[in-house]
Amino acid sequence: MKRLVACACALLLLAGCSGTEQGTDVSKYESYYRAIEENTKFITSSEYYSISAEMAAIEDGTYRYYVIIDEPTAAMYDIVIMTAENGIPYEETVKMMPSSGIFDATSSMIPNQVNSKAGFVKGIIVSGECDTDSIGLQLLIEWKDKSRKQTTREFVGFTLTMDGIKAPERTSEDNTEEGEG
Repeated sequence: MKRLVACACALLLLAGCSGTEQGTDVSKYESYYRAIEENTKFITSSEYYSISAEMAAIEDGTYRYYVIIDEPTAAMYDIVIMTAENGIPYEETVKMMPSSGIFDATSSMIPNQVNSKAGFVKGIIVSGECDTDSIGLQLLIEWKDKSRKQTTREFVGFTLTMDGIKAPERTSEDNTEEGEG
């Protein structure tokens, strides 16, 4: 009987923790989305990693897009990626936007090193679906240095079509934020 009560208490504690964590994850998702929304300058490439994207037609008439971040030139720990589509404000979104490291574990990338079991990946892919063959994508890519004390954020923006990435008219070559975190 004591064992049954102990197991029930443990399950209640775990359920309580996961509910709190989920609420925290939603708040984190919203804060990353709002950071993209409030940002006014986007880069189209980075000196820290390679970014590529492609779009494919799906049989139901919709499209799936893939954004790939890989080939790091510096150690990038605890990477978080958030994607927004077509500049849609947070309040007007009707679907979850693609992300990595918010609702799932973060990953790290180190040049010329891959160990997926330890969380060191070759690259990260985020993907989403849309109704048109052209979409404006805005991404926030955030990572920490090896000491995990300095956080770097980059805002990347481009239009993706079936033919590939098209740079937006309004870009900035210098939109990296660095700070203690």
